[in-house]
Amino acid sequence: MKLSLFPQRSGMAKRNGKWIDGLRPEMPVSKAARKTLRRRLRPVDRWLSDAAYRADDSPEFVHQLRVATRRAMAALEGYAELLPPTKAAKMTKQLGRIRKRAGDARDCDVFVERLKQAADGERWAPLVTHLEQLRAEAQEPIVKLRRKLTRKDFARKIEKLVDQVHAPRHEQETTLLQWARHGLARNVAKFFEAGAADLGDTTLLHQFRIEGKHLRYALEYFSSAFGPEVRNELYPAIERVQGLLGTVNDHASAIEHLAEWRLKWEEPEVQALLEERAALEQTALRESKQEFYRWWTPQRAAELRNRFTLLLELPDEEHAA
Repeated sequence: MKLSLFPQRSGMAKRNGKWIDGLRPEMPVSKAARKTLRRRLRPVDRWLSDAAYRADDSPEFVHQLRVATRRAMAALEGYAELLPPTKAAKMTKQLGRIRKRAGDARDCDVFVERLKQAADGERWAPLVTHLEQLRAEAQEPIVKLRRKLTRKDFARKIEKLVDQVHAPRHEQETTLLQWARHGLARNVAKFFEAGAADLGDTTLLHQFRIEGKHLRYALEYFSSAFGPEVRNELYPAIERVQGLLGTVNDHASAIEHLAEWRLKWEEPEVQALLEERAALEQTALRESKQEFYRWWTPQRAAELRNRFTLLLELPDEEHAA
């Protein structure tokens, strides 16, 4: 099952908030872009410090770092045409490095916690010991990257990139609503195109999850351009899709990791535990897929697509009202 493993520390939710408040549908898109990118990029720098130097306090820091990098990369993509291409590409590449470091550590955190919380948690203790060693090894790259980016004044690079946001070239400055409608339409089209594929294929199912993630992040930073139905109705539906597919991905990823670890750890006791855990994950993977298929019916998909169509085709005046 998908686990909410760690309680949020004070201030965490606010620092990594999903919505970009303070935007208006009629405001110039360049102004909206600067505010959005600042709100998305700054938390990456702060979470990276916590993940590097306070990891022993809470594994939540690494988790929030990974989420923050994903949101920042999505916002850079959403406003790419308003940014200097070379500098935006460099920032995106750097965020990818940060996300990779956080991902390696987070995978260990999640699996360790799942084993510890199991009803027969004591049986998995030898495996947990090995995973905790892997987690310790995954921490050093995060620390090294934090030190490197501190030397390169990463925070200042963020501010310089945001300051270089410009109005759309070769055309009159557009509004946030106009920009959001066009940008969101692209994400919606890709999401439903991926959802129309053969989702019995694990690879295609994973691609659908990726497109759903992109759509969810776009809804977060474009939500202020539309009415409350985005946050109250459409977003929860996409979040539900992501939750179900996230569970599928958890089990699929666990199976991949377990196969890697069987080649790495030779002790007979650990090998037996890895094999047993792989069988449990295979069963859980089948069950989680079935749960998703029961929920994501053709009727539900068609209804959700119609809702997005109505949202994106409404006159500007109705959204701005």
